[in-house]
Amino acid sequence: MSLFVRKSKKESVPDSYKFTSDFNSVIFIVVWNSLGFFFIEFIMAYLIKQVLNAPAAQLGLFFSFITLGGLISALFIGYLTDRFSKRILVMIGSFGRGLSYFGLYVSVITQSLIGMYISAFLLGLGAYFFWIPLDTIISEKSSKYHRSSAFGRRRFALGIGIVLGTVVGFTIFGLSNFLYPDNVFIIYSAIPIYGIANFYAGIQFSRKVDENKKFEYPEVENNQDTLIEQNLDSNNIETPSIHFFILGIILLFFAFFFSATNVGLYRPFIQPYVLENINSNAGLVAWFYLPTSVIGMLIAPKLGTMADKFNPYLTISLASFLGGIITFLIINSGNLWVFALLLIVDNTIMLTVGFVFVNFLSRVSIKHRGKMFSIITLFESIGMIIGPFLGGIIWDSISPQAPFIISIFVEWSLIPIFIIGIWILKPHIVESLENKEKK
Repeated sequence: MSLFVRKSKKESVPDSYKFTSDFNSVIFIVVWNSLGFFFIEFIMAYLIKQVLNAPAAQLGLFFSFITLGGLISALFIGYLTDRFSKRILVMIGSFGRGLSYFGLYVSVITQSLIGMYISAFLLGLGAYFFWIPLDTIISEKSSKYHRSSAFGRRRFALGIGIVLGTVVGFTIFGLSNFLYPDNVFIIYSAIPIYGIANFYAGIQFSRKVDENKKFEYPEVENNQDTLIEQNLDSNNIETPSIHFFILGIILLFFAFFFSATNVGLYRPFIQPYVLENINSNAGLVAWFYLPTSVIGMLIAPKLGTMADKFNPYLTISLASFLGGIITFLIINSGNLWVFALLLIVDNTIMLTVGFVFVNFLSRVSIKHRGKMFSIITLFESIGMIIGPFLGGIIWDSISPQAPFIISIFVEWSLIPIFIIGIWILKPHIVESLENKEKK
């Protein structure tokens, strides 16, 4: 048996054995909700660093405020997700994000850095009201054997939304700069369009998704397995095992925190690094940078299907090792084509590892799935608040390359922590895949 793949037998499974009938309606909202993701990230980094000539630390603060809003909502959204209507929570999150886009539009027009920070905070606040209930619904509406594939479809929808939104955003931005170079109301008018799209997404989700419809396993044996697992989930773990379970949870939370801090340390500064060291043409860099963000998402369904079969230990080890090498090559590339190719590979690796993690985490508990996603998000949010601000300070005080170099060694050092945490938790997960493997 291959070390990298859990099973070698190739199967063709119909969608009815993977997802509920309304699963596509759940995924559909992501397209509309994600229209502004790339454009906002790019235009804000360009506006703060190149137009306003603000220090890198102030650019990092913008992304930290987004995460701070998410951190606040993550403190209680997991509890709400497990006890209240997830459909309503998704709608609230979608409407909240829509309103924050309008606040960001006003702040950009007035070039108010404080307004940008406040809008970023509100954007993050609405984000986890949206994502945590949505991820819980996706888990409930998909088979445990195809959970990575389900989240791969979510990523695919995210990629489609980003492509459409970016084309609209940069078309408006480019034409307006050419025809009406002094009219900031028109130049940045894509931002309120993204807000309207979020309102529409929330309304459509509320109308078309039945949160009470959950995936039912077609085989009698699987139904019996699920009932047993639900009973186990509702009871306490045996006392001798509880200490190992808690240790595994702590290790994973610790690893997710430092991993998120590490990502925040360098990801917000990739674009400024390219503009200052490879090519200073912001429009050209944008069109090179876009494919690196979306190509991995467009092949995400295939990556998710593959991740359902991957050995998590080897996947995490190999991906983290290669990720560090690719980061080193990225900052030493002097050509936009090489930069784009390396970033595509890096993003693809990150997506695949993410699918492996979400598959595992979604099966740790059924009863407390929302809280599990929320707590992980909480620790990641704290890391993403610290990371960008710390990265900005390192950029300003040491060198533009320093955040990237430090991130390589942090990424490698986290490999054993992730491996040990998963190894400890694996015997205690509720939705085990062992039964299917034996059959």
